[in-house]
Amino acid sequence: MRSVIAPSLFLMVAMFNLTLCVAGLKELIVDQLGGTTAHASWFFSIESLAYIVFAPVWGLLSDRFSRRQPLIVIGFLASGLFYLSYLWVDSIPLLLTLRFIQGAFSVMAWSTLMAMVADQPDESKRGRYMGLMGAALIFGVSLGAPIGGYLSRTMGVRAPLEVAGFLFLSLAFGSLFLRDQRDLRSQVGFKAIWYNLMQRPKLLLPYAFQFVDRYTVGLFVVLFPLYLSTLGVDDPAVRGRYLAAFLLPFSFLQYFTGRLSEKIGPYMPLLWGSGLYGAVLCLVGYSDLQGLWWVMSALGILAAVMFPPAMTLTAQLSDRETRGSAMGGFNLAGSLGFALGPICGHWIFETGGFGVAFIVSGGLEILVVALAALVLWRWRS
Repeated sequence: MRSVIAPSLFLMVAMFNLTLCVAGLKELIVDQLGGTTAHASWFFSIESLAYIVFAPVWGLLSDRFSRRQPLIVIGFLASGLFYLSYLWVDSIPLLLTLRFIQGAFSVMAWSTLMAMVADQPDESKRGRYMGLMGAALIFGVSLGAPIGGYLSRTMGVRAPLEVAGFLFLSLAFGSLFLRDQRDLRSQVGFKAIWYNLMQRPKLLLPYAFQFVDRYTVGLFVVLFPLYLSTLGVDDPAVRGRYLAAFLLPFSFLQYFTGRLSEKIGPYMPLLWGSGLYGAVLCLVGYSDLQGLWWVMSALGILAAVMFPPAMTLTAQLSDRETRGSAMGGFNLAGSLGFALGPICGHWIFETGGFGVAFIVSGGLEILVVALAALVLWRWRS
């Protein structure tokens, strides 16, 4: 368990860093640099694009050389230096260029760190390991924005970037003491890695769930604040409390749902959790303020049921020598879904309104569950 706690803590800090600058983004890009709200959106979209491009590349390299730790150190070190370089940037094109390169190094660190956790040799405890890692990821994400907002207000809009830079450098130093769980003598060629992955089409199952789950999150990020505004909620603090109703159970319950998947297997929690999550998501656009408290809490609980089994399946269905590539594909699917969610969600909203947008998103989740159930039935037959 000790070999999992340190990487999970590092993941929590990494996710904390990545959302630390959210609250002060408008003041930085629009007010200081003279950009637009579209440029502010691109600040996140271009990082997601880097994740899509480079997550599988780093996974492939970590498998090829049978080492995780050096890539983690390099990724955190470069991320820290790029975040500190933002302190002197004075143009939007330069900022977005550096952001893409920084995103490539950030995903090098945290995606490879996830593969390191999945490498743990005790497979009987894999569910709780994935639950602990998932809890760390979500807890870091939920802490970053509010603390970053406080730093922006009291210390200046670039203060969160500076803090994130030094935290990334601290992670790079701490990663020097991480130890790979793999046999460092068994290096695998690129062709062998590719052939191995092609022999494991079942990996598409957790990839599909990760894609649609992150799609719903990306849509939620854009549409949910707008929906609250139509209900008369203009106070950011109130919006934060609604998000907390989702994020807190999502974060704190994952370790326990990971242990549940150890006892009954990952398939049933994944299918039931995702199906119910999709059904409840359809209710968001038709809920009043009182009902939203219950809807958000239910979504957080069900998301906690879904996420650890999907990661567990990725580790379970992949081979030890190609697990980094498998986890890179898992993160690629999630990043692609998160990038498409806001675009598709906004288009559906413009066409049919909030209710239709959330129904389509929830229906997509239910559709993936139905297809997965059919595929699993055929596999067993």
